[in-house]
Amino acid sequence: MVKKAAVVSAMVAGAVLGAGGWTAAGHSGSPEASGRTAARAGHPQGLVVSRVNLKVRSKPTLYSGVVALLRPQQHVLLNCEKRGGWVEGNPQWYRLQGVNGWVSARYVHNLQPVRAC
Repeated sequence: MVKKAAVVSAMVAGAVLGAGGWTAAGHSGSPEASGRTAARAGHPQGLVVSRVNLKVRSKPTLYSGVVALLRPQQHVLLNCEKRGGWVEGNPQWYRLQGVNGWVSARYVHNLQPVRAC
């Protein structure tokens, strides 16, 4: 099960970040390089601020299925934000760009403004 989660996490990292200076194996460039790519792509960038792997869910609730995992301090591209289930006092969720999944805004710091879904 751990191996499957690692493979899914690597696939999500590749799909979410594309050619933005990050690879599925880890960081291959500076955060500034991936920030420039995010700006060019027209999607705001976010930073995972959880202490452990963050679950990417199929819907913006804690009760929906987990589709992938994100690592702490991983940069992601955000598509839009929407109210969903409350997570430690925060009802906002971000839909990830390039992946059919949602992450709680409680554990992702948006580095640019995010449009509503």
